[in-house]
Amino acid sequence: MQCGVLFDFDDTLVETTIHFNAAKEKFAEIMSSLNFPAAEALETLNRNDIRNVRHCGGFFKECFPRALGQTYDYYCNVNKRKSDCKLKKEIEDLGWQVYEQPAEPIENAGAVLEILYRRYPLYLATRGEPSVQNARLEQSGLAHWFKKIYVLSEKNTGAYRQIAIEQRITPQFSWVIGNSMKSDINPALRAGFRSIYIHHPHTWDYEDEEPIGGHINVESLLDILNIIC
Repeated sequence: MQCGVLFDFDDTLVETTIHFNAAKEKFAEIMSSLNFPAAEALETLNRNDIRNVRHCGGFFKECFPRALGQTYDYYCNVNKRKSDCKLKKEIEDLGWQVYEQPAEPIENAGAVLEILYRRYPLYLATRGEPSVQNARLEQSGLAHWFKKIYVLSEKNTGAYRQIAIEQRITPQFSWVIGNSMKSDINPALRAGFRSIYIHHPHTWDYEDEEPIGGHINVESLLDILNIIC
């Protein structure tokens, strides 16, 4: 029997969505200044972003900037205005600037990993573009706690089962910890892992999914120490 603890990265160990939300707020301000419906534009932006992710087959960094430009073009077309190339670039740059933000660890992330590191092999399973995720991992200062880091195009039941096989860990005695029902908790449970869902106040609705049950809910990283230590 071999135990292991698998962590998610974005919005579990480091803040991510807050940077996207800040870009969306600035985008809404621009749309409002053009007398375009800002709230509706944000909904359209979200649909475009999700469509781009699905079309690209993963969280590639161009998806969000492209969605911003697509949304601006859409409302120009609807309102019979000519798209301004310079303004469109400024809008798309809001999306690119998200990836320039510092990877700030969530409160107590380092301390919790240090404690767990003494008792269990730790693994990281994150989804996204490898160049982006690896750079953010290095910047966060958290990478050295993990025995193995997986940057995946998709996090599903098969991916968790494959990690268990590769690392020779027993799912029923191991844990998956994350903030997404869709990408972390439900697929891990289907793969036989025990799972802890950490509530995060800022999440993307693309990650929303009804829980299949059998997981544990906590409010912070510190709370997991009461469960698996």
